[in-house]
Amino acid sequence: MSWLTQYFLNPGFVLPGAALASVPIIIHLLSRLRYKRVRFAAMEFLLQSDELNRRRLIIEQLLLLFLRVLAVLLIMLLLARLVLDPSRLMLLRGATTHHVLILDDSLSMRQLVDTQTVFSQAQATLEKMLSQRGNAVGSLRVTVMTMTQPDRPLVTDRALDNALVEELLPRLGNLTCSYKAVSPTSALAAAVDVLSGDGGVAPQVHVLTDLRRSDWTGQPDVVQALESLDAIDAQVSLIQVSPKSADNVVLSQLSADTLAVAAGVPWRMNLTFRNHGEKVAGGLRATVSIDGNALPVKVLVPDIESGTEIQLAHDISFQTPGQHEVQVQLEDDALPEDNLRYLVVDVTDKRSVLIVDDDARQEDAGYVAAALSADPQLTGLAAEIRQASALTTEKLDAYDCIYLLNVRELPADAVQLLKDYVVTGGGVAWFPDEQANTTWYNTTLQRPDIGLFPVPLSAVQSIPATQQGEEPQFQHPVFDPHPIFAIYNIPDSPFADLVQISRWFQVSSEWSPDSADNVRVLARLKNGDPLVLEQAVGQGRVLTFLLSAGRRWSNWPVSPAAPGYVVMHLLMHQYLQKADSLVQVRELGEPVRFEWPVSRYTESVEVFLPEDNTQETTATSFLRLQAAPMTSAAAAVPGSLQDNDAAGPDPPNTDPPNTVPSNTPPPGTALPNTVPPAGDSEGRLVVTIPQADRPGVYRIKRFQLDGESEDTWLALSVSATESDLTVAEAGAVEQQLESGHVRVIAADIAGELSASDAGRELRWLVLGLLLAALVCEQILSLHMSYHPEVKS
Repeated sequence: MSWLTQYFLNPGFVLPGAALASVPIIIHLLSRLRYKRVRFAAMEFLLQSDELNRRRLIIEQLLLLFLRVLAVLLIMLLLARLVLDPSRLMLLRGATTHHVLILDDSLSMRQLVDTQTVFSQAQATLEKMLSQRGNAVGSLRVTVMTMTQPDRPLVTDRALDNALVEELLPRLGNLTCSYKAVSPTSALAAAVDVLSGDGGVAPQVHVLTDLRRSDWTGQPDVVQALESLDAIDAQVSLIQVSPKSADNVVLSQLSADTLAVAAGVPWRMNLTFRNHGEKVAGGLRATVSIDGNALPVKVLVPDIESGTEIQLAHDISFQTPGQHEVQVQLEDDALPEDNLRYLVVDVTDKRSVLIVDDDARQEDAGYVAAALSADPQLTGLAAEIRQASALTTEKLDAYDCIYLLNVRELPADAVQLLKDYVVTGGGVAWFPDEQANTTWYNTTLQRPDIGLFPVPLSAVQSIPATQQGEEPQFQHPVFDPHPIFAIYNIPDSPFADLVQISRWFQVSSEWSPDSADNVRVLARLKNGDPLVLEQAVGQGRVLTFLLSAGRRWSNWPVSPAAPGYVVMHLLMHQYLQKADSLVQVRELGEPVRFEWPVSRYTESVEVFLPEDNTQETTATSFLRLQAAPMTSAAAAVPGSLQDNDAAGPDPPNTDPPNTVPSNTPPPGTALPNTVPPAGDSEGRLVVTIPQADRPGVYRIKRFQLDGESEDTWLALSVSATESDLTVAEAGAVEQQLESGHVRVIAADIAGELSASDAGRELRWLVLGLLLAALVCEQILSLHMSYHPEVKS
């Protein structure tokens, strides 16, 4: 009997009803036995007549018997209450159904439809689903969660009654849509965790979502999460609250080559716009604001073809020193939140560059200084020419980058200070000459714990001597595409052929580019010898030129090659510029965490939040937090922003030059680490800022042990990954899974949380078949019975 319980509400009627189906058969057989066969002459004529109609009579009798058996079976099915979907029978039997409702509150749900957001429509749909069931009788349990915070449900496994509805509706009304871009995977996985441990219920999952194509189709992790729900027999309803796709143009990236500049010097930012619409986007303009004040000149955006992006460069200048907030806003469209991005720029009176030149005449340093700061009002750079002793007497963090010219060798303490400077984001450029101690370069600087020089040096090479009247056969460089060589890689640029090199350091024959993963050859001589190399060390960069910086080994700093020399050094300054640890740039995602050694700051932290111009919440603008000692588990959490002076070496940067991934800070910003430096025995403090959940500029104030405060500026912008507002086809979503447990329904037809969500009883179908069988049985019986003629 146990197997029948999954098909019938009253399985006790099944076997007796099946036994009763034999009654018409028995009656039929008994009726055949009531007659005695007696042969007499008058019957022979009748038998011959009956023989002609025997086959028809047998068929009619069997059909009548079948109708009577069918009527008995249908009466049994009606009493036993057969259901269409046995797997959903538990609700009809009076057991519990657990509904997990997931409210999509990701960034794309902020899309405007008329005057409302898609998120507000989803709220109204969810409130309707809960309210309609609030007055019904039945045993239902619900879990309500949001997609961005599935680990913090609004309610968990609560009985759905009027009291819960009255409690939930105000909380749902106070919810605000987040600014985060998230995948449905984590919320679906949370639903599996909630339902898998409750085997005595009928599981149901309802996702109120805008059903974006980028989230629900072509995502293997989402398909896997949906299949996990099928494994626990859960039915999934994707309730589509966004009626149709919408065109959208997004400001997908705002970056800069540097986030530090001198006052009055033009600063260039790079803008990337992408058109996710189906038609050309034209006539767009972007407004640039500094510290909340819009500049009169707007950025004119050229026409953008459908599905393409364009990049623009725009220059602005800052008149006063300090940290300045830069805001770029595109004109509003279907999703206004992705049209706004932020940066913070550290502006100083001047930017300092240290040039170390151990040559007595320091002639080479003069050429470099002239290239960098010939006119400080235009470049904003101040070059300081010093000897190697300055590496131990000066605070290296005060310099944007360091040039090392004609250095024979350095003391151990200077090497360590230089290593610390590079590891924490500083940039160094080497220009050795003939006085260089190659043994020291090849041993001390290339030790694994130092690693400040990329290649082993061999002998100095020179062009062949010429006879009287012959032209010298100078070597010419060949430049790879790289930011510092932009002027040489312009199409038809003549500057590369103007550079004539007469002497250079040759690299040891034992070295090859394949032997060093973090070393890249940026330029070679036409004979194939490496000339310029780049090496990643920690968070910093090392550029090595295998020739002197002056005119003794080449004509690079003098006419006619001088223009390219000047531009190259200005670009080198931008590329090597030490990241400003007081300015951070990130996208909204994981909670913001700061960590630092206990010897640098105290536990007290003050946070100044950006203004909430949307008036969605009454969030405070100031927080006072307390940092806690960091544990090994906390060190593994992504999103930490460490201070540069305490950061350990990072893996080499494998990104192409001058490219900034959208989820990482641009050049000139302090790069985040997620683990404390190796061998760091000093304790560390960590603080998390969960209130950093909306775009804008945050100011984090920390206090040094001597009582002085230091501000860190953090610019947070929304991610551009949810800017494609194309809605997925319902069939495309459902066909990704073979089990058929996922269905897509429109929000306006989303039903209440009731028995209709479970199996459907076949009561009316069975009753209709029973009536039809009885009517047919009566008609056939009437046809087969004897009706004597009535005399008038």
